[in-house]
Amino acid sequence: MFEYFENNYPWNLAVVTALGMGAVASDVDTACRPLRAVADGDVGVSSAAWADAWSALAERLRRQARHDEAEHHRRSAGEKYLRGALYFLMAERALRCADPRKLEIYREATAMFARGVALRGDAAERVEIPYAMGARGGAMPAVFVKAAGDRPAPCIIHFNGFDWLKEFNYLSMAEEYARRGIAGLFCDQPGSGGALRLHGLPAEVESERSVGACIDYLARRPDVDATRIGIMAPSLGGYYAPRAAAFEKRLACCVAWGAFYDAGEVLQLRMAQGDRYARSVPDVEDQMLWVTGTDSLEAAIAFMRRFTLKDVAQHITCPLLVVHGGRDRQIPVDHGQKTYDAARNSRARKLVVLQPEDGGVEHCSVDNFPPVRDLAADWIADTLDVRARV
Repeated sequence: MFEYFENNYPWNLAVVTALGMGAVASDVDTACRPLRAVADGDVGVSSAAWADAWSALAERLRRQARHDEAEHHRRSAGEKYLRGALYFLMAERALRCADPRKLEIYREATAMFARGVALRGDAAERVEIPYAMGARGGAMPAVFVKAAGDRPAPCIIHFNGFDWLKEFNYLSMAEEYARRGIAGLFCDQPGSGGALRLHGLPAEVESERSVGACIDYLARRPDVDATRIGIMAPSLGGYYAPRAAAFEKRLACCVAWGAFYDAGEVLQLRMAQGDRYARSVPDVEDQMLWVTGTDSLEAAIAFMRRFTLKDVAQHITCPLLVVHGGRDRQIPVDHGQKTYDAARNSRARKLVVLQPEDGGVEHCSVDNFPPVRDLAADWIADTLDVRARV
């Protein structure tokens, strides 16, 4: 993996993620070069510096986009708004959940993202899927992307992971699906994105509930073939997606973009490795409390331990693809094999562990997105028998 910083995995993860989703290398260097001096410092101080640097970069792109827009160069403006939104999301990523700037920057980012999508002319629309968790009402913000062609199309629901956002999935996969004749619903499910930030919906173990709400929505759309709806999700989504496929039988296929068989095993690894563990965000404990909606680390850990595919994956009957980086530093590579083995009742299952020759060996292949992007999109098209290819 390209490691801009000598010893800061969360920041290096963010850098390669941004580069994989359209960031410009010289922009990244502009933001990150001054940060090298604080990369090993106090997490609160260094995270604030990170947010300042990436926000300044985003503001520069916004100024450029507004200039293009004033000149009626809509597509150029759209591209810059989207890149600026990505930079704002990278700024927000490092901040602790209680930092008031976190929500402010998130709102700036999503507004810029929506403007970019509109100006670029993407076949996309923002939707809100109503969703209640007990007495708590709310919604799952999503982006629906229409497939190429005029016939009802198969559709992939995209969920997030522990610290992922629908915008990241959109930038990674939307065009690949649409060109193959597949629609996409890029959704912030409970515990992620706007569902967590705007509606206060924490994570839930029973992902089939939120997936079911998405399917109910898609089934009402005349441009979607409700008999060919699948799901794909990265990282912790390697639990969410297979769990949903196990109990929501309307799903026609499932892709685990990075296996996540058992959270208890991951927590045990994190405790054993201590500071050597590859944390996805600078303050993973803070993120865990926020995502789970708990008020103590003990309660958060107890909640996380419920994320397991033991006695669950055996109920998966639809086709299943599990893709895992062969040198994943966050989730042990054997989680892929365990997920595959446990899903013994899937009518068509496939496990791919990417090696250096393939590319994409790190967690969810953040070091090299194209191998997984192509592999997953082609597998979905073949599995759902998509005839329209562009």
